Amino acid sequence: MEAITKTELIDQIIKLEWGMFTTAQNNGGRASCQDDWETFEIMRRSQHLVWAMDTLSSYRQDLETARGLGMNLVAFKYGYMMRVTFPEEYEAIKDRLPAVSPGKRELVEAICGIFGGWSAEKAEKYPLVSGMGRPLTSAQGGRWAAIDNYLYSELLTYSEPTLALCLRDTEAARDRGENLSVKIVENTAHLYGYPDLDGLEASMRRAAEKRVEL
Repeated sequence: MEAITKTELIDQIIKLEWGMFTTAQNNGGRASCQDDWETFEIMRRSQHLVWAMDTLSSYRQDLETARGLGMNLVAFKYGYMMRVTFPEEYEAIKDRLPAVSPGKRELVEAICGIFGGWSAEKAEKYPLVSGMGRPLTSAQGGRWAAIDNYLYSELLTYSEPTLALCLRDTEAARDRGENLSVKIVENTAHLYGYPDLDGLEASMRRAAEKRVEL
């Protein structure tokens, strides 16, 4: 493995992702979030920090390969998401998306199965913080992409070697009793300047109680 720090590797990944995100085409025109580098950088870094170095290196290779072929993995992710959020529109574009092999789908479902349990635990322990983000499941999300659909669709854009490493990291975290869904939100809180997730949840609870009193 090349001599590079995790921070540097994640920087490279986010730069590649941003190039795809900011140029992805939307039916309704350019979205404001496509010009919001600060939020994009924090959200993507929060997620990438939970993966091991070899997992991140494999994903970077996926991005570089796709870029070299003129493929936009971020656009593919949003295309896959439409299967749930906009099924009619999805039928019109599904043939333009890369086919998903049975092996890839099996890996994605295994990862999402573990993360689904973690997301439910996170929502129970940190309901206010969790309420600021996406709905937990597609049944709750409607046209708004839920956590399960977002993660599933993103993972479909990864290569099978990268997914195998993601599953290894996911299972290892589960076996040591660590919740990566919570860890991602903790990373987000830290990057926004909060000392910890418990403190952020408590601060939001106090603010909510004050509003009720008023």
